[in-house]
Amino acid sequence: MEWLKAILEKAVITDGKLDVEATMKTINAEFPKHAVPKQDYNDKVKELSTANDTIKDLKKNNADNEDLQKKVEDYEAEVADLKTAAENTKKEYALKDKLKEAGAMDADYIIYKQGGLDKFTFDKEGKVIGLDDVLKPMREASPHLFKSTGGAGGYNPTGGGNPPANNPFAKETYNLTEQGRLFRQNPEQARQLAAAAGVKL
Repeated sequence: MEWLKAILEKAVITDGKLDVEATMKTINAEFPKHAVPKQDYNDKVKELSTANDTIKDLKKNNADNEDLQKKVEDYEAEVADLKTAAENTKKEYALKDKLKEAGAMDADYIIYKQGGLDKFTFDKEGKVIGLDDVLKPMREASPHLFKSTGGAGGYNPTGGGNPPANNPFAKETYNLTEQGRLFRQNPEQARQLAAAAGVKL
């Protein structure tokens, strides 16, 4: 404190002794001019304490925000996965409907044979496009996978008769009697239908 130093330097010394009374009077007179009021000091201490508490709270809140942000990101990823799954389900049902309209006997098998849902083309609304181009070579290579139309392009087995409406080897339409009939009338068709259903003969 420079003001106190200046007072002491100017203090009157008589016979090697400091005039304490005069010096204290001077100090008491000057002190209020330079001292910080206790209330101001207390206010500053309180402000500092508040600032420190705020910093701690901010650090804590930032940590919480990081956790919250991570949870939000995880939630967004989960929502995106669910959205993709819903879109794929919509596409799959639309594709199966079109395959049935095209005479497919086992839509699931045709999707599998083609390489999965991703091998088909869909528009922005989830409707399948270009299906005829996909099915044409498949009809020619595996006519037994489609219902007979009765026209020139239909399947006409050598042994006579029409192909069954449902695959008797498939799990959903399993029919032992129909299998026996096919083996008697058209063994080749029976083997093809069994292969389509994943049955090894």
